[in-house]
Amino acid sequence: MDVIIFSGQSNMQGSTGEKGGYSAKGCLEYKFLSDEFVNLKDPVGEDIGDGVLCAAVNCCGSLVPSFCKAYSKKADKVVAVHCAKGNTAINDWKEGSIRYETLIKKSRKAIGKVRERFGLDKVYFVWLQGESDALNKTTFDDYLTALIALKNAVKRDLCIDKFCIIKVGFFAEYAYWKPESNKLDDLNIMKAQERASLVDNDFVLLTDVCAKLSVNKRFLNPKEYGPHYNNKGLKIIGKVAGKALIKTRKNRKQ
Repeated sequence: MDVIIFSGQSNMQGSTGEKGGYSAKGCLEYKFLSDEFVNLKDPVGEDIGDGVLCAAVNCCGSLVPSFCKAYSKKADKVVAVHCAKGNTAINDWKEGSIRYETLIKKSRKAIGKVRERFGLDKVYFVWLQGESDALNKTTFDDYLTALIALKNAVKRDLCIDKFCIIKVGFFAEYAYWKPESNKLDDLNIMKAQERASLVDNDFVLLTDVCAKLSVNKRFLNPKEYGPHYNNKGLKIIGKVAGKALIKTRKNRKQ
């Protein structure tokens, strides 16, 4: 059985403004607090610590079920591990932080339990984050450096097979509450994520679909400031990214 760890900020956490009702038959989610596997369905995640890791906001939908459903159609069944928190910059996840250590602790327990109960095959880490760094005007070089450092730490501590990136969409460009932010800040993060997959074979860029969805109101949560995707948007992102990962898995014979 494969393990997929889903990490990042609000669009990975799930902030759709709509109750989630999607499920992935045959797939499981690992719950750290109860140390158990449950059927994978919205809402995903759990609140751990004082805002360290968080479940989908107000029982909203997420991309995790649609991702795993698309992935598991042509692969072994999968266990999802949700480790996300909205409004976090990449340095909030750096090695040594309580958030990083909690991510590692939860993921290790999940991996160990899968190995013992089902047999472990592949472990993938899926990252959707960067909007806060665009707002913070993080430079291309600084984001790329932090991203590689995070990947190196996760690879060492969890022995992941690949660090997979869902490239962020436009966010800072539409941050009306922060007029000094602009499209170039978004592009710095996008380009850094693209560059990572070109300079380091541990990275896989799964999709750039967020860039298109983030400028189309049909796929956005109208109740949230900035482009947060609604259920329809996250379902598309999850499906596209899940298909991309299984294609990568088969093509590279990992």
